[in-house]
Amino acid sequence: MVFRNPQWFWLLFIIPILILYELLIKKHKIDTLLYSDISLLKHVSNISHRIMYYVRYIFRFLAILLIIFALARPTIPEQHSLIKTKGVDIILAIDVSTSMNAIDFQPNNRLYVAKEEAKKFISMRTNDRIGLVIFGGKSYTQCPLTVDYNILLTFLERIDTGMVEDGTAIGMGIATSINRLKHSKAKSKVILLLTDGRNNSGEIEPITSAELAKELGIKIYTIGIGKKGYAQFPIHHPIYGTQYVKQKVDIDMDTLNKIAQITGTKRAYRAQNTEELHKILTEIDNLERTEIESKIYFEYYDLFYYFLYGSLLMLILEFVFNNFILIKLP
Repeated sequence: MVFRNPQWFWLLFIIPILILYELLIKKHKIDTLLYSDISLLKHVSNISHRIMYYVRYIFRFLAILLIIFALARPTIPEQHSLIKTKGVDIILAIDVSTSMNAIDFQPNNRLYVAKEEAKKFISMRTNDRIGLVIFGGKSYTQCPLTVDYNILLTFLERIDTGMVEDGTAIGMGIATSINRLKHSKAKSKVILLLTDGRNNSGEIEPITSAELAKELGIKIYTIGIGKKGYAQFPIHHPIYGTQYVKQKVDIDMDTLNKIAQITGTKRAYRAQNTEELHKILTEIDNLERTEIESKIYFEYYDLFYYFLYGSLLMLILEFVFNNFILIKLP
């Protein structure tokens, strides 16, 4: 409990003065005695006389004490933290071409691992708007920028190869992501591009999209997914069903590096397994952080009215005691 106006406590000196006045000055001026029943008079001792006389003053002094406490304004402080932050707007641009079915990651194919690691990345973010773009031969917005991560994760879980026509339109994937970020007023605007190939589709070249991103203050982190050399790719055989063949992994790291350099992220990343992809996304998560301004303030809840109610109750009790419980003997 905190008293906001403690200067009123000097009035407490009035109480002992009043007590002394009652005990010393008015001691010889008592011209009446108070009793609840006249028949009890013969059984009441001199000590009882005094006790019954001073009971009413106990109520009065308590009333004065409670009024003084009310004037001192008792409160209960409650601490609050006011946090102001401008989050990062992030677009996850994920390649969903059929080559993302390659089995060179554990425990599943590239797209499965990319989705699982993207979920972990999302779980590490707070106060950010995150959206999702998918691209193959064309690009689409799977989920616009949102702070509802549950909705975002639902859309992320649904993406799969074959959702768009096959191909790798990296430039279009970046362009669609830019379209989602161009009106953003966030402190930082970021595209996370995950792909396992080279641009072979779409109307816009990757470098052209990167230059546009630079003009709009958008940074692009590029991540190439896939082992070096050869990887097992599933193909569908009309008779034998799904078969796996070795194909050369062809990731255009030169273009990914140029995109990163143009937009200020310095270099492209290469993830050859699940652990490397996790480390890359964790590193990017640490790079893209905003400072949080935190202010602590106190909200005070007044309690003075409880003390006023208490003083009123004491005065009522004194009145009842004087006029209804006791009678006066002249």
